[in-house]
Amino acid sequence: MATTALVVLQPVWDCRWSRNGYHLTGVADAQQPEGAWVCVREGTRRNVSDVECRTCPHWELAPGMHAHAHVSSRVGAWEVAVERLLALSTQAVLALTAVFFVAIGFVTLTQPMSVPLTVTMWLCAAAFAGLAAFWRPGEG
Repeated sequence: MATTALVVLQPVWDCRWSRNGYHLTGVADAQQPEGAWVCVREGTRRNVSDVECRTCPHWELAPGMHAHAHVSSRVGAWEVAVERLLALSTQAVLALTAVFFVAIGFVTLTQPMSVPLTVTMWLCAAAFAGLAAFWRPGEG
């Protein structure tokens, strides 16, 4: 006997106001008409993030969902802290990569023919240092 498996996407945190956003195939995320989730509470489709939906005061359980589906806003605060920790660790790795490239540049600087390699290593180090200093997660 053949069986069919259906995957049902539940709205964000099982809220009756959240819907999946419209996405076009082959279009970059920044140019999509809607985000991953939209809120339809006011009668129009408005982009919302997971954290915004999770901490929304108008959250209502979708019909047919279990009452324990809603998670307290403390989980949202924890997730924000985890995201910040991830961003800081990413910036630390970028800074260490810059230091690594500077060190390689100094180590290889033993003969005049190695100057182009050294300059290349230092330019890579400058790029990684700039990325570590100015990159902000969540911004395009």
